Order: sequence, then C-alpha cells, then structure tokens
Amino acid sequence: MISPDLLKRMCDARHRLQFELEPPASVAHLAQEAGLSTSHFITQFSALFGETPLQCRTRARLDRAREMLLATDEPATQIGLALGFDNPGSFSRLFSRRFGVPPRAYRRTAKLIVAPAGCIALMNQAHAGDLNFGEVESGHVGQDSGPVPH
Repeated sequence: MISPDLLKRMCDARHRLQFELEPPASVAHLAQEAGLSTSHFITQFSALFGETPLQCRTRARLDRAREMLLATDEPATQIGLALGFDNPGSFSRLFSRRFGVPPRAYRRTAKLIVAPAGCIALMNQAHAGDLNFGEVESGHVGQDSGPVPH
C-alpha cells in the first residue's frame, strides 16, 4: 500500500513529466524528490499510472503536438523540435504509432473533418429556429405551411 504522502509526490512528478518542457525534469531528479531510488520510482510510477515516466512524457508531448498541429500553421518538424523531440523522423514515427498517421497527414485529415463543422453548426442553428432559409415564409415546408417541428 502506498502512503498518501508518496501518492502526492508521485502525482506531482507525473504532472511535471506531462507539462515541463524546458528544461525537462529528469527521472533521476523526480525520483530523488519523491524520496525513492530511480529504479523504485520507475516501478512505483508504472504500477500507479500504467506507463513508465518516459512513456508518460512522450504521450503528453505527442498529445500537445496534435493540439498544435490543429491550432497553428507551424511546420510539423518545428512543432516536434519545440516539444523536445530531437529527431524529426523519430517524432513522425512516434506520432504515427500513437495516432495512426504521420503529423502532416493528421493535420490535413483533421482539417478536412473539422471544416464541415461550420455547416453543421449552421444547420443546428437553422433547426433551432434561428434561420429558416425562407422556407416557412414561402410556404415550402410540407403540405401545411405551419411551423417547422423542433
């Protein structure tokens, strides 16, 4: 059984692994702060969170890269480098493994999927009665020209 104090220290370490970029916290330093040897820290971390500290850091960086690909026009290579991936090839490989496609393809595909959202929002507004595209006024809604059901 893990003490509440150790659990808090492990959660703090996980938070730092997920959000610290420059300079990234070393596993050895996080282990020392948690009061554990490096190997015991890695074992405890894996048992608690289902992934090693390195896997946690990599997953968090890849998730952030995915967000940046959608939110910015920054080149995928630059995003990878900014998030601490030293090699564009390894960044692309890891991204592909996690999300099923390379970063550039993810950006293209996601933008294609996101693009119709404006149309969907417009249709939802029309359905909610904000817009009716002139159908009610012109009498083209069904046999009776009553209100459109919601």
